Amino acid sequence: MNLHVLPAQSIKGEVAMPRSKTHSFRALVLAALADGTSTIRKPKISNDWNIAVGGLQQFGATIKETEPNVFRVTGVGGNLQTPKEVIHVGNSGTMLFFLAGVAAACPGISIITGDESIRLLRIISRNLFQPFEELGVSITSSKNDGMAPLIIKGNVNGGVAHMDGTGCQPVFSILIASALSSKPVELFVTSPGETAYIDLLLFWFKKAGIECQNVGGTHSHYVFPGNQLAKAFDETIPLEWSASAYPLLAALILPNSKMTVKNMDFADPYGDKFVIDVLRQMGGDIRVHDGNLTAQSSRLHGIEVDMNLLPDQVPTVAVAACFAKGATVITNALTARWKECDRISAICKELKKMGADIREKSDGLVIHGIEGKNMHGASIDGHKDHRMVLSLAVAGMQATGETVITDAEMVEKSFETFIPDMTHAGALFALKERT
Repeated sequence: MNLHVLPAQSIKGEVAMPRSKTHSFRALVLAALADGTSTIRKPKISNDWNIAVGGLQQFGATIKETEPNVFRVTGVGGNLQTPKEVIHVGNSGTMLFFLAGVAAACPGISIITGDESIRLLRIISRNLFQPFEELGVSITSSKNDGMAPLIIKGNVNGGVAHMDGTGCQPVFSILIASALSSKPVELFVTSPGETAYIDLLLFWFKKAGIECQNVGGTHSHYVFPGNQLAKAFDETIPLEWSASAYPLLAALILPNSKMTVKNMDFADPYGDKFVIDVLRQMGGDIRVHDGNLTAQSSRLHGIEVDMNLLPDQVPTVAVAACFAKGATVITNALTARWKECDRISAICKELKKMGADIREKSDGLVIHGIEGKNMHGASIDGHKDHRMVLSLAVAGMQATGETVITDAEMVEKSFETFIPDMTHAGALFALKERT
């Protein structure tokens, strides 16, 4: 599907965020590993959720929707089954690494693959090999390039492991495998990055009763006691912080506009909530009251911003920079290159089509904004990436002329109500079949 976007005069309204896919994945994985039956209420349902359910069922978990958007998950309780088929994770890097961690504890052979982005872009998969082998897990890349398809023969048996932690996702794998080890594990991590996303996994470890010591809180040394079983739980999934920036940014850059995002939990450890601080640093008028965030039209200015805690928001901040005055420098975002697409290269390419003065750095972007006066509509590639489509749709709302964005169906991955919600608020969106 293509999303056709015309410039909007203004937008006004209130929107509720979808449930968090990031929390949903962590809850589902730990429930599938637990000893007993867990209840997960209001998870974010998407194609990624369905892929995760299928993968975890292959390892022996029983997962059933017993009433609308309530799932009962009977975990394997330490008795993982060898998958009977190849597990395909689509374009979900998170599930690639979560399931690799589960496979490391399974005594049989598991084969995990995915789409082109998983097989050709996730070079960070190479960071799995040393720690897995140190923990007694056999891992092979079928193409011998360190990327999927990955062939994993598990039964992690304790020990001391070392790894590069530049990107958080391989760390997820080793943390899950270590939690399932029958013997104690110590993990040493150099260059720990994206630590807010790791904190979110540790948050769910605690809910599931898994003991994991993050020594000194530095994310560079973890200790697991061994011989643990996750405990069953009953939890409701929080709302999605990563989606909140899109309606708020649209209100900031459009004239005479005001949007409210309702009922957010500021105690949520999810790192993407810090995008609100970034937009405020750029001059955005965003106010908080009783868990609601309200943004209204503002004159933004450029800043230098370290994006390591929230690399998924690089496209969002890049769009904000195009409608700001002055230079914005995005740094420490190397891991944004290893997502559903190379988001640094992709957002640079597509915003240039719209007239942006933007260039790549190895770990980020430099954008010279003139308050959007150079921004015009264009034919845009969504790169099969929900965050690209969402961010570029916001840019199109304040560009002159029509913007057409491919892969609009991808928004269901994190913000399935974005198009109707924003249309109700005054956005001029139209979905059309791709010709």
